[in-house]
Amino acid sequence: MKGQYFSFDAIIAAVIFVLALVALLSYWHSVRSFLEYQNDPLTKETIRISNNLFAPPSPSETCTTMDKFGLALSIDDRRVNARILGCVEAQSEAWLQKVLGTSYNATIKVTNIESGAETLIGSAAPSTASNVVNIRRLATVYNPNSGATYLATVDLTLYTMK
Repeated sequence: MKGQYFSFDAIIAAVIFVLALVALLSYWHSVRSFLEYQNDPLTKETIRISNNLFAPPSPSETCTTMDKFGLALSIDDRRVNARILGCVEAQSEAWLQKVLGTSYNATIKVTNIESGAETLIGSAAPSTASNVVNIRRLATVYNPNSGATYLATVDLTLYTMK
């Protein structure tokens, strides 16, 4: 009679051990995948550029004199300046690469959450693109002329061509 209880305890212990082992291996795999993702040079560059998007442009917000690309109103006010969006929308992809300071192809899409209106900076990534990395950031877009403000998503895509 006592031997039956012992075998039942062993079965329960084996099930708990297997569940703990599966949980540990799953955690290890997810951490390893995340670290590999963070060490990719294209991913590092995408994170760097997405952080720099919320800085003001340098030296001015006009496209002809802009050396460093940024969408913010100022250092203290990180809202996206709608005047900059209007200026950079018509620029080429080569210009965007130059002001972002990257050798990768880049696309920035600002989408108004309420209306769905999109502003595309650069050209959309073609289907033949390889090594595509996307980052989505939320932003508040402010129009200094009208004083209107709206929420938007800022999608940054960096990619290489095959």
